[in-house]
Amino acid sequence: MRTGNDPIRADARRALKVRMEDKSRKHVLCEKAPLVAMILAAVLALVLLTIPGLLGLPKAAENLTSSVLAVLFMIAYTKWFAPEFKGVFRTSHLATGLAFVWLAFALAIAAGFYEETIFRGVTVPIGMRYFKSEKRVGILVLISALVFGLMHIGNIVNGASIQMGIAQGVATIFAGIFFIAAYLRTGNILIPIFMHGIYDYMCFTTDPTLENGIMVNDVATRALILTVLVDVIAGIWGLYLLRPAKRAEIHAIWDDKWSVIR
Repeated sequence: MRTGNDPIRADARRALKVRMEDKSRKHVLCEKAPLVAMILAAVLALVLLTIPGLLGLPKAAENLTSSVLAVLFMIAYTKWFAPEFKGVFRTSHLATGLAFVWLAFALAIAAGFYEETIFRGVTVPIGMRYFKSEKRVGILVLISALVFGLMHIGNIVNGASIQMGIAQGVATIFAGIFFIAAYLRTGNILIPIFMHGIYDYMCFTTDPTLENGIMVNDVATRALILTVLVDVIAGIWGLYLLRPAKRAEIHAIWDDKWSVIR
C-alpha cells in the first residue's frame, strides 16, 4: 500500500544517489568493457600474488605472505571502487554465510586466498556491477568456472598426464561453480576462501595422485573418483543455489554492495 511518505523516500533516494555519484570515481574501462576490466583485475592480482614464490621463501612463509598480499589487494580494490562498492568482505546474508563456513579449515587456506582472489574476488564484483545483461549471473558463472577449470587442465605442462589433467580440469569446473555460488549468495569472499582451503586440505591429505596440487598418477584411484564425484555434486548444488528463482535475491545483494539505488 502506498503512503504519503513515498515521495519523500523517493526524493531521499535520489539525493543519496546524487551524493554517491559525486563521490564515486569514473571507471571508464569497467563501463565500456567490463570483461576486459575483469581480466585486468585478475592479471594484476596474479602478478602480485606470484611475487612471494619468486623470493625463495620457505613454503610456510610464502603461503603466509601470499595470503596477506591477497587481503591487502582486496582492501585496495574495495577502496578503489568506494564509496559505491561496500567491499568483498561484507556478508549480506549471515545465515547463508554461516551455512558455508562450517566447511572451512585454516591449514590449507593459502591456496584459497590465492585462487579465490584471482578468479572470483576481484572479477565477480566488476561483472555484477557493469555487465548490463539480466543474465549476468549465468555469464559470470560460465566464465569463472571455465577459466578455473582450464587453468587446472594446464597442469599437463607441469607434469600431469593428459588423462589426469582433464580429470582435474573437469573437477575444478564444478568446484568453481560451487565457490562462485557461495560468493554470489553471500557477498563475502572469505566464505569461498575458507571453503577452498578445506577442500584443498582434504584433497592433499587423502588423494595419493596429487603432488604439489598436480595429479601425477595415471591410475584412477578410489580417492580420485570420489573427489571428482564430490566436485560434480557440489557444482550441481551450486547451480541450484543460483537458480532463476534466486536471481532477484542475488541481484539485490550486489545492488546493496554497490550502493545501486533503483
